[in-house]
Amino acid sequence: MGAMYACLVFALAELSAILPTAGGGYGFARRALGTWGGFLTGTAILIEYVLAPAAISIFIGDYVESLGLFGLESGWPVYLVCFALFIGIHLWGVGEALRFSLVVTAIAVAALVVFALGAFTDFHVDGLNDIPVDGEAFGSNSWLPFGLLGIWAAFPFGMWFFLGVEGVPLAAEEAKDPVRSMPRALAISLGVLVLLAVMTFFAATGARGSAAVQEAGNPLVVALQGDGEPTALSRFVNYAGLAGLVASFFSLIYAGSRQLFALSRAGYLPASSP
Repeated sequence: MGAMYACLVFALAELSAILPTAGGGYGFARRALGTWGGFLTGTAILIEYVLAPAAISIFIGDYVESLGLFGLESGWPVYLVCFALFIGIHLWGVGEALRFSLVVTAIAVAALVVFALGAFTDFHVDGLNDIPVDGEAFGSNSWLPFGLLGIWAAFPFGMWFFLGVEGVPLAAEEAKDPVRSMPRALAISLGVLVLLAVMTFFAATGARGSAAVQEAGNPLVVALQGDGEPTALSRFVNYAGLAGLVASFFSLIYAGSRQLFALSRAGYLPASSP
């Protein structure tokens, strides 16, 4: 999954410098594949940006429930508030939304570093492969407990380490110098994501074990405290992990709005005004 995103990002870096358009991948596909190719690509990307925030809102609900904020539980009221609040900020203004997103992202990155420092103090190598082996799965062993098909099944989850970075070209029309800034932004973004993904993966599984975090809705908190009482560190990571989810939610809402704008401007979707 990381290799696929690396290829995708460097391709987008080239294309966004040549075609700095709000449509991003849709705009590139339309130029290469024509009207219908652009429509199908744009629709697929739009589906991604519609469904991904819905999934993230569920994770936000899990983190809110684990914090015990106001006695709230993960459910549709929390999901509805997430959409209403963050879409409202986007309607306030793109500049305000992006500045808010930058602050929340900085908090989330700092929290991941703190989490890793705390988790690595309790790191155990045998925790990396402690999931029981499914003896009936083809090619199964301690490192591939569900066999070769388990690799394929894990791809959608590996995607969440990188999801959203492909939305950077959607901001090309707002960039002052897209030819210079788009490739640099994409390369730096992917580098940061790879570093944080590897660090978080090994810290979480090594601290508590892969089996303990595989079903968790708030894996960072589970990796730090397990089934025990919350600690100051786990509560901090819980709050900051919530900030990270908010940052992801925010960026995907922005990307979805830009994709809607591009498809409407091209006439694929109804425009709100002539």
